[in-house]
Amino acid sequence: MKKRSFLFLAASLAFFTACNETPNKVISINPEELTTEDEVKIGEAFQLALESNDVAFNLLDKLEYPEAYAYVEQLFNAMLNTAPVQRRLEFDWSVKIIHDDDVRTAFFLPGGHFYVYTGLLKYLSSESELLGVIGHELYYVDTDLLIERIKQEYGGIMLGDLLLENIVPELPDFAAEVPHLTFGEQKVVLADSFAVEMICPFLYEPTGIKKILERAKTEEVPPLWLESRQGKYDTRIQHLNAEIANCGLPGVANEENYGRFKREYLP
Repeated sequence: MKKRSFLFLAASLAFFTACNETPNKVISINPEELTTEDEVKIGEAFQLALESNDVAFNLLDKLEYPEAYAYVEQLFNAMLNTAPVQRRLEFDWSVKIIHDDDVRTAFFLPGGHFYVYTGLLKYLSSESELLGVIGHELYYVDTDLLIERIKQEYGGIMLGDLLLENIVPELPDFAAEVPHLTFGEQKVVLADSFAVEMICPFLYEPTGIKKILERAKTEEVPPLWLESRQGKYDTRIQHLNAEIANCGLPGVANEENYGRFKREYLP
């Protein structure tokens, strides 16, 4: 298990003269110094805040739609258990479907909590496209990029308060903004490459993200997932083509299975 030192900086000099006391404020946090347990704890706090807001995040009932969850979880677990994923045994991985056909995106919370909107699931056209999305998002949470981006957006003091179990009144608002967090082109291209690397050894075609980008180029309003994962479409497609060229056989897309999933399993 990854273990990295975590440095608490107290707000007063009293910290240095009273070593047995626990500071009630954290001045700053470096994401590279967080332990796996820290990331899991931060993710749990965000998860609670997000799922408490059932108006903005209307989770699809797993008991009512077991087939939908089983289908997405099977594909998710297939990607999770590929060689490039380094933290598969460290996080509390979970899959949640948000029932909102007007929102077309997917995202992770720290600690391995994956959320995907019905709007994106219905927008996609094949299993290979969904696998591409899952693999792309896995890159951010399997590395430190997601927790680093959250720290950049909301501040290290807030994350420190979560770890100290202090009340953070703004947390529900912060959690509601996570689906809209952006990543720059350089990181997005790396995430694309990561997804292709995961899919290459298997029978699925590794062109899922490329096909999403090519389809979006013809549309007036692209999915939120593409808007928040920044970068010129042509640049991303060019990089994807270079990665895909090394994969050999084209593989299968399983469009028919995916179409049945959308017709029969989703509301």
